[in-house]
Amino acid sequence: MKALELKGLGSADNRSYFILKKENFFKNYFNKILEKAGIDDRIYDEQGLILERNNEIDHFKNKNFDIDVIYTSNRIIILVRADPLKLDYFKSIVLSYSKLSNNKNNF
Repeated sequence: MKALELKGLGSADNRSYFILKKENFFKNYFNKILEKAGIDDRIYDEQGLILERNNEIDHFKNKNFDIDVIYTSNRIIILVRADPLKLDYFKSIVLSYSKLSNNKNNF
């Protein structure tokens, strides 16, 4: 299966962000990411088309993570708030499903 194309990532304070190429198979990987983060109360269904979503935000939360997923015309931005150890764990989950893009003109 294809990997998510990671365009950028970073962190500041108790927040991390991940910028991904907007692709419909994102929902399949993000379901797995949410499950590994212990979030099972709201997971994408199989019918949802990510490419049709623009200027929208989804919010996912449990006791360890507060996650916003922002959809733009060509990117998906994941903003995660958590304590530093949990952020490292979340980053490792995302990186396990991603490949870093080598194009310097991603933004």
